[in-house]
Amino acid sequence: MQEININELRPHPKNDYFFDDMEGQKWTEFLDSVKTSGIIEPIVVTQEKIIVSGHQRVRACKELNIPKIMAEVRIYDNEDKVIKDLIETNIRQRGDISSSSLKMGRIICELERIYGISKGNNQHTNNVGFQKTQKDVADEMGIDNMESYRNYKKLTTLIPELQDMVDTGSLTTSVASRILARLSPTDQKQLILTYGKDEIENETQAKTQQMVDEMQRLKNVNAGLQMKVDSKQREI
Repeated sequence: MQEININELRPHPKNDYFFDDMEGQKWTEFLDSVKTSGIIEPIVVTQEKIIVSGHQRVRACKELNIPKIMAEVRIYDNEDKVIKDLIETNIRQRGDISSSSLKMGRIICELERIYGISKGNNQHTNNVGFQKTQKDVADEMGIDNMESYRNYKKLTTLIPELQDMVDTGSLTTSVASRILARLSPTDQKQLILTYGKDEIENETQAKTQQMVDEMQRLKNVNAGLQMKVDSKQREI
């Protein structure tokens, strides 16, 4: 354990990819706690002083002009162990993960990759030394049913344009995971080209399904016309 100057610390480059910053009342209460009680739990950093656990505590120190913070320096021998601790210590520290649905999906996919979970509850060799199942990951994240777990994962299959819409709330998680994530990336792009982002935003599941059905109908019609053209060309 050692005291480190705040300005020497660097955020982990993937922290924002998995976790949202505290906001609103929760952040105000956290700042008040730091003001009155200080930083009670030391942060965790790598030997290069990259933050593994404690991004919000460091953020609070910067906002309150607190120059130093106690840190546990851990020696890591591979990046998977860093990412595992980044995710799992943040989940434990926060209690409520406070991440968007898309970021929940990213966390699930990353933990499955790290623990070598390929399908269902299968377990395979990994770089972190012990195994977990999908149910273990769901329990750790406070997800109480596997359908929600699977829907979070589906969001990560969306193309970037649709992921951005989910992240901003203009596209609901239910529509994105139950309808759009079933489309191939090519068909997702075609849907946006056909209807535009404005038309897709804030639509109901029923309306979005109608859009998808109509797009696929037109796709089938065009494919049929192309087959007729190809057939005539072969005859010639």
